[in-house]
Amino acid sequence: MTDDDLRALLRRADPARDLPASPQRFPLEDIMTTATPAPPAPRKKIALAAAALVLVAAGIGWLTLRPEETTPTVTTQELRTVQLTAPGVQAKCVEPTAEVLAERADFAFAGTVTAVEGATVTLDVTRVYRGDAAGQVRIAQAGDSSEQMMGSGKFENGKKYLVASSQGSMLICGYSGEADAEGLQGLYDRAFA
Repeated sequence: MTDDDLRALLRRADPARDLPASPQRFPLEDIMTTATPAPPAPRKKIALAAAALVLVAAGIGWLTLRPEETTPTVTTQELRTVQLTAPGVQAKCVEPTAEVLAERADFAFAGTVTAVEGATVTLDVTRVYRGDAAGQVRIAQAGDSSEQMMGSGKFENGKKYLVASSQGSMLICGYSGEADAEGLQGLYDRAFA
């Protein structure tokens, strides 16, 4: 059997023998000129882009519509200084009562002595029981009037006092004195409750 016989036998057995023979360049040309369809855009990327757009829009909206930051304003009221005088020595004192204190006192406060200069005592006010707020009170003492105050009987630097006054004059005879004097704090609590 020769080569030609073998080729003829193979052609008869070939199922595609009726098809025309195609040159080799045809499949390569097909591959190079055939347009491949673009893959569809993934849906995740579209959803992610939409979410990012919504977040950006929300951020811009928040920045433009948010309430303005207000700094809290603290108003400090300038506290006044009150001038009081201590009355002269009285011969006798009646026992102090909360009713009389509440009735007579137009200004009552708790304070700490910060200075005793000559006949003037300066107290820093820590609490006002009655009357307008004050930061400091100066009391002009006349003679030994403070001897009728409860406690030691005189103002001492650094000590705490409860003081009541009527028409600018300090009430003595048990209505003013050292804050820790027996019964004085209770008297103020009952009078100014």
